[in-house]
Amino acid sequence: MKSKSIVSAKLKQIKEPPPITYDEVLYRMSYFMDLNNLSNRATSFTLGYNEQFIKRIMNKTVKLKVSTLLEFCEIMNITITDFFYLGNKYNENDKNLLNMFSRLSNENKEIIISLMNKLK
Repeated sequence: MKSKSIVSAKLKQIKEPPPITYDEVLYRMSYFMDLNNLSNRATSFTLGYNEQFIKRIMNKTVKLKVSTLLEFCEIMNITITDFFYLGNKYNENDKNLLNMFSRLSNENKEIIISLMNKLK
């Protein structure tokens, strides 16, 4: 069985996404609201706030709290990992693939990474 350090080195070869800005967080919120056919107003009400709440966040009049983002993810039926890792590239197939990958042994992860590198 190959060591963890080899798998870690292979995983580092996968290009990491750029850091997420506050504007990107707001964009992702809009993306998931559109995906769920929810307006700012409807999302505000669903979160239990007044109708202008999400609009104020989007206009940067009010700062988004972590607790609000967690509630937002819950009503969008996504995890915080979905929000930050997949963002506007979110789809069920990618999510399922990541879940399956995380359950593999390190040796099998290395095989998959090697195969993916060949498919580039």
